[in-house]
Amino acid sequence: MTALRVIIADDEPLARSRLRALLADHADIEVAAEAEDADAALQAIRGERPDLVLLDIEMPGIDGVALARRLHLTPAPLIVFVTAYADHAVDAFETGAIDYLLKPFDEARLATALNRVRTALAARRALAGEAAPTYLERVAVTLGKRTIFVATASIDWLAASANYVELHVGPEVHLLRTTLSALEAQLDPRVFVRIHRSYAVRLDAVKELRSVGAGEYRLLLTGGVELPVSQRYRDRLP
Repeated sequence: MTALRVIIADDEPLARSRLRALLADHADIEVAAEAEDADAALQAIRGERPDLVLLDIEMPGIDGVALARRLHLTPAPLIVFVTAYADHAVDAFETGAIDYLLKPFDEARLATALNRVRTALAARRALAGEAAPTYLERVAVTLGKRTIFVATASIDWLAASANYVELHVGPEVHLLRTTLSALEAQLDPRVFVRIHRSYAVRLDAVKELRSVGAGEYRLLLTGGVELPVSQRYRDRLP
């Protein structure tokens, strides 16, 4: 799996720490550097050549939008603006930004932005003739002194469970010590989709999407399991 190298540029230490903590749940993310102002960010970007910059707008020196306009690199890093101000959105997207995160945001909103970045990077690499990203085809699960290998194509759905993820394979349940976000990043997004903070499903295992009123949905799987669909993740379903 190719690492996605990120620079965090924000003048607030707590904001940088929170972003770093949220990114830690994504196994393919590598934080290459942090910057507290535009000058430091520009220097870090030129030195590290990241794939992505998570860029605040209101910073000492020039603002984030002006900084994005000054990035004349090939290939240029993708930009996701992270700001408390909604009124800069038009200018931000005119720089070619992939997304615009309005503080405060949650882990689901950040995950959506990162998936957009992954899709854009995959398209860029395909045009450049680079190999497409590889995804897990099987998962190693420890059972006492044994290790078994579970094919990802056999997993019907996934559930977060404290420091583990439950792998539901028909009537069997296996525990994998990881987070749901970290495992999701290693699975093919054309095959698995997140439907809730605590659940992800294999699309081929989906039988029916049911509206239960008040904007809420339930997903019925082929094995008869019914799972809630969060409104934040509803748009991920085809």
